[in-house]
Amino acid sequence: MRTGALCIVLLSIGASMVACERPKIKDTHGNLLVKISDIPIGSCGDDSYFGLGIMDNGLEECDRWKLETTNPEYEEYKCKVLRVHASVKNGKCTCDENWKGPICNEYNGCGKGETLFGSSCTPHMCHHNGTIAAGKKEIECICPPPWDGRLCDRLACWRKTIPTQQHRYRNNGDHCICGNHYSGENCDIVKSCLNNGQLIDGKCKCGDGWHGELCDKRCPKGHVTCSTCSSFTAATLVALVLLCVNKFNY
Repeated sequence: MRTGALCIVLLSIGASMVACERPKIKDTHGNLLVKISDIPIGSCGDDSYFGLGIMDNGLEECDRWKLETTNPEYEEYKCKVLRVHASVKNGKCTCDENWKGPICNEYNGCGKGETLFGSSCTPHMCHHNGTIAAGKKEIECICPPPWDGRLCDRLACWRKTIPTQQHRYRNNGDHCICGNHYSGENCDIVKSCLNNGQLIDGKCKCGDGWHGELCDKRCPKGHVTCSTCSSFTAATLVALVLLCVNKFNY
């Protein structure tokens, strides 16, 4: 993977953390999702993106593509992981009938670049302004908060905040509302505390053994008081991003 590509990823993550939101940028196994639109076309050399390239109008893992021999195992893998509508035919991973494109997600009966969802043509397979990406197990979507799931089709209101504030919002049908202990336009006003915490000037003062914005987290065993700070914060990530900006002029 190019170092510059890593910087781009850090910039994206850093911006999201500063905004206190958590977009879905990883697959279910914790691997970073790779935007299909960022993968170079016609190149599987040193400038490949996360080891991926679009060769002969198909998404490929460059190391395996370079072997230049038909590998039944790789063809099966390619259909399962690097394609959406495809199957192995005559030893080759091939788009299913009426499907085309580098990942077999463009439908012949729709407009250029469009896919078919149910019986309707849509710009692409991702819902709610998601972005098509490659994961380690399948093609899925990078999702903006508060959406989750393979196709950004599942509401996940906890993605609107950082982990220490994840109770600020809760799901309510197809939209988010304030959690039980919060109010305000941005659900950032604490109105009650847990575990006998006292609400003083809009903040919870926790009793012994508890911490967190609502006094909802236990301190480590043997600690009467504890800090909510993490050693790796948004500020740490922003510092890394700035280092990339200075070093690679992004």
